[in-house]
Amino acid sequence: MKKVNENTNTSNWLKKTTLLLVAFLPLFATAQTGPAGVGTTDGSSALKMWLDAGTGTFADTFQIKTSKAGDKVKFWKDLSGSNNNVYAEADSNSPWLASTNPDLNNQNAIRFYQYKDSLNRRNYLLSKSFSKTNDITIYCVFNAITRAGGNNVTPYQANKYDPNMWYSGSGLVDGGNAGLVNDVSLAFSDTSVAAGVGDSTNSTDYCIKTPASLNKTYFAVLQKEAWTGKLSIALNNSAETSYQAGAQPINNSIKYFVGSNSDAYSGKTSPFFNGYIANVLVYNKILNSAEKIILENYLSAKYGTPLFQNDLYKWDEPISGNYDFELIGIGKAADGSSQSRAKGEGVIEINSNEMKNGDFVIVGHNGVPLTASSDGLPEGVKFKLDRKWIVGKTGQAQKIDIIVDPKEISLLDNQDVALLIDTDNNGSFVNETVGKGIIPTAELSNSGRLVFRGVELKHGSTFTFGKLKPACTTDCENYFSPNGDGVSDSYYIDNNGKTAIYDRFGGLVKSMQTPAFWDGTNEKGQLSVPGIYFLIANEDSQKTVTLIR
Repeated sequence: MKKVNENTNTSNWLKKTTLLLVAFLPLFATAQTGPAGVGTTDGSSALKMWLDAGTGTFADTFQIKTSKAGDKVKFWKDLSGSNNNVYAEADSNSPWLASTNPDLNNQNAIRFYQYKDSLNRRNYLLSKSFSKTNDITIYCVFNAITRAGGNNVTPYQANKYDPNMWYSGSGLVDGGNAGLVNDVSLAFSDTSVAAGVGDSTNSTDYCIKTPASLNKTYFAVLQKEAWTGKLSIALNNSAETSYQAGAQPINNSIKYFVGSNSDAYSGKTSPFFNGYIANVLVYNKILNSAEKIILENYLSAKYGTPLFQNDLYKWDEPISGNYDFELIGIGKAADGSSQSRAKGEGVIEINSNEMKNGDFVIVGHNGVPLTASSDGLPEGVKFKLDRKWIVGKTGQAQKIDIIVDPKEISLLDNQDVALLIDTDNNGSFVNETVGKGIIPTAELSNSGRLVFRGVELKHGSTFTFGKLKPACTTDCENYFSPNGDGVSDSYYIDNNGKTAIYDRFGGLVKSMQTPAFWDGTNEKGQLSVPGIYFLIANEDSQKTVTLIR
């Protein structure tokens, strides 16, 4: 392979595959690095807070000592790039890190307590600021251990302090402020999840609740739209419960409280949540339908929460291989909303601009390290990664682009890398051939990323990446040496169709469908003797290759 416009005679395994240097393509705009590819992590997108208990928890506010299981959590880093980190105040009895919690699919979570300790220190974390916004979407993955204060009365509105409101319960993610102002809160109230907002123009608070069980993991989603005033709450993507609130922006909130509502300073016990919080996401917009479907499949797979609808990804169960990790997705919902590219936390990015309504592609991996394996290799492949990815598809989606940055996988570089696809879904790559299950890199972006364009993947197909054996070290058109030393052990035949290989006496050595690698063996699998061999492609095109030892 070689880059376009490079005046070099560099030889490698595939002379006639051109590695394009892409100067600029929309594909290489800012990568969608938020959860499932929804939003970015540079602070420029609508994603304004991303707290994940699996990363960025510290036992000190200076971010020096990483929290281990059982350690206090005094600082929880915001992964969104917006610097909305949450931390423990001096009078706070810090929550602690619970690792590999079986109730959350063995993911980490932060354990909050409802009671105060003997020094009257409260149990919550808070940020230094709040991202003011017109619209908002808040997700929280939690597991409540005990009932909270408040009650299950819903819906409700009041123009004065009222025990039926969210603030009588325990805060999950709160951006509240004292008084009847334009604020927002997601809380646990008695045995319900409550969404609350205020409206300063008519001095009214609004609250809507939906039932929840104790000792059960949920992801709750609150959405509030300024121009319509619609306030909604849902659990595990069940049908949302909504209420008409004030048509106001959220511009009076000052800080994010996690594990408490903003009434924490009152000294009451009820504001403090008793249970686990594993993930918090805040977007300063209403996520579109496609984004919600993709993100909720990500949360469902990661935390083992069942979905009530749009359960598009079926590979997160033990019987299917537990492909729970770092889901990303692209697709177009029935209403036409879409997400066309995604990278998330992982090492691959997917992209397509050809989605039709109802088309989704969701990819996750099996959590195996990015180490090399020499087991079950197809011909011409030196090694493959132990990690495998799997594809879930709906609708008529056919082709996607897959992008990988070799800088994120130490075993790979930008030479002789191939995408390996289990095309028959039999769990093995051994019988894959070039052009079908072995896809050589054809493009190299100007940032050094490898691009595999127009890849066709079936629902349930697994794939990984491998390093190809060089077919020769000098003058690939003339000879190769299949002696098992790992150098020039196979010869790549790039003709499309059927190729017959003859020895110098006119005897047929082997007939094979190409493009493919020839390993120097005959039809019986025996290694051919050294000499010149004639390759006849489709009965008309001829060239020679010399086999040496």
